[in-house]
Amino acid sequence: MPDKIKLIAAIDAAEASALGGDRSGDLSNERALAIDAFSGKNIEPADEGRSQVVDWTVFETIQWILPSLTRIFANGDNVVEFSPLGPEDEEVAEQESDYLNYLVTQKNNWFLTLLTWFQDALLTKNAYCLAFMEEKLRTEKQTYMKQSDESLALLLEEDGIEVVEARSYPDPDAEPQMAQDPMTGQPVMAPPRNLHDVIVRKTTPSKRLQFKVLPPENVLVGEDTPDFTTENCSYFEYFEDCTISDLRSMGFDIPDDIASDIDNNTDIDSARSRYNEDLDQAESPDPAMRMVRARTIFIKQDYDEDGIAELQRVVRVGNEILERQEVSRIPVASIVPFINTHRHIGASVADLTFDLQRIKTALLRGGLDSLYLSQNPRHAVSDKVNLDDMLVSRPGGVVRMKDGSVPAEGHVIPLSTEFTLPQTLEGLRHMDTVIEARVGVNKMFQGIDDSAVNDHNRIGQLSTMAAQRVEQIARVFANGVEYLFSLAHELIIKSGHQSEVVKLKGNWVTIDPTQWRSGRDMRVVAPFAAGNKDTLVARLMTIAALQEKALAGGLPIVNAEDAYNTVIELTKASDFPAPEKFWTDPKMIPPPPPPPDYTMMAIEVENKKADNQAADSQADSETAKYKADLDAAMEKYRADLTAETQIALAQIKEGQQANLERLKAGLKVSDAALAIENGKGSVIPIGNAFDALAATLGQTMNKLDQTIAAVSAEKEIVRDDRGKVVGTKLKAVQ
Repeated sequence: MPDKIKLIAAIDAAEASALGGDRSGDLSNERALAIDAFSGKNIEPADEGRSQVVDWTVFETIQWILPSLTRIFANGDNVVEFSPLGPEDEEVAEQESDYLNYLVTQKNNWFLTLLTWFQDALLTKNAYCLAFMEEKLRTEKQTYMKQSDESLALLLEEDGIEVVEARSYPDPDAEPQMAQDPMTGQPVMAPPRNLHDVIVRKTTPSKRLQFKVLPPENVLVGEDTPDFTTENCSYFEYFEDCTISDLRSMGFDIPDDIASDIDNNTDIDSARSRYNEDLDQAESPDPAMRMVRARTIFIKQDYDEDGIAELQRVVRVGNEILERQEVSRIPVASIVPFINTHRHIGASVADLTFDLQRIKTALLRGGLDSLYLSQNPRHAVSDKVNLDDMLVSRPGGVVRMKDGSVPAEGHVIPLSTEFTLPQTLEGLRHMDTVIEARVGVNKMFQGIDDSAVNDHNRIGQLSTMAAQRVEQIARVFANGVEYLFSLAHELIIKSGHQSEVVKLKGNWVTIDPTQWRSGRDMRVVAPFAAGNKDTLVARLMTIAALQEKALAGGLPIVNAEDAYNTVIELTKASDFPAPEKFWTDPKMIPPPPPPPDYTMMAIEVENKKADNQAADSQADSETAKYKADLDAAMEKYRADLTAETQIALAQIKEGQQANLERLKAGLKVSDAALAIENGKGSVIPIGNAFDALAATLGQTMNKLDQTIAAVSAEKEIVRDDRGKVVGTKLKAVQ
């Protein structure tokens, strides 16, 4: 069975020999002195009456280096990028890079994290940044007044809701309503609805990627660690003082009386606490607010006794193990400005400049003391001089002498003091050259040397040399930044991070970390090197001009993506953190349509001509067929109409003739005896009248015959001078 006693014993043994384990050892003392020097504390006070001025070389040097470093790693939204594992993986790798940079730079205060982390490294040798997925239970009390039954039910359905206090009462503003008694069926007064006042405790779990810069004095590292990183570290520990309530909010169930020793009276604690912030804190009467020391420990130990030591993560308070689990690596990135090969602890900028600050402090004090003494020199006086008057030095002051004394007798003799301030200033300038040689910071790099403004070659050379020294520090820091991002990438994959829709590079995309691949290679994307930005901009402009000439000359060595990369870097160098707002990625532009194929166009034209000819021929044949069918139909219609007309006229003629014969046969009177009066008033015989009627009918029949002939005859269209149809006429017989 695993034995926690053995685990605690292994931790105690590793702690005893760990770097930083001795809170009063050399490492802690050096860090305390560096912090004191950075803060300008007078750690070596002079004698009373002498100058107490303190030089700020450590502070000035670190503050001149910091802006260049932060500009490299925080000048834009992209800090690292992943390398694809294959051509089909390029889009996924780019999306992972964009999303991880989004979580780090926008969901965290990335600049402040970098500033704190880098300043710790420049000041106290190694600096450490922890990457973790913060999982906390946020508890708060909420009060709800005058809630109905429905709203109260909806409230209680929410997750993490616990009722602390509740009160129910009738609604005082409800109007009386009648209801039917279910037993008797009689109308009765309905009781008013109830309202509720409740106090609930809402517990909300939260999870997000976080970074935390660990105070170096709170970190212990195994003495056998082979380099400045934590990747091959067999023992690593960091501790922090927190309340019991804080531990409980992290999910730990601990009693109020758990034992824990807190020691905040070390030299480094005194150096940090300039105003005694953390020293001798009063004990809180609330047990939940009692401070305890929580130790998070990573140690390689064979906990399961299988013969192989695994990396264990242990949370320990006092002698109690609150949590233990096996992990793959230590989630802490370490950086150092100047590495000490094959050792974990390196050197800081403060280590290289602290002795120079002491020397410059001594020079300043000596020079100022010389200035003070030259303005207020010492004197040798006799007993004839009033000492009280002599000790008071003021403009126009009077020094009294005893009666009978003459000033010319030499009762007051000034003691000469050599004026050494010019030599002091020369010594300070020499110390500045030593600083330049050690850390590379010079006045040209700082931009404060007015005397060298016109010496462009000298400025460029010294700025480049200083930039190279700072760039070397940045390259060492880049290893820690890469490791920190790889930790963040692993935490996102392993913590069950939920998919979400975010806006990356101007586009809304859905991110699902469950589909990510672990173990990707990555590299830091440094926007530009440290040093003179104007020089960098000039270099980028030169590249852009060369690209323009190549494009104008038709050389196939520059494309749209190359020009896009140039303007992106140029925009970053101009201190615009989001260059994508000014330029459009050529990959996002749809490709133009391909140029026309003239050969295919000619073939298509010929095919269309052939198709048109075939269509015209088919149309002509169809038109001829249609015309023939139409003519045949017209001939048939004309023949049918003519036959029907002739039949109808013949029937009319026969009917008229039959009527005339019946009329003649019905007359029984003689022609002489009957007569009728015509239209002129004369009398004619009836027989003659019938003859006249017969003649008239004959004429009508002739006209009908002519009409039939006209209808049946072929006609032609009659047009006017403009060709407009005005009528028809019978076609002349040839």
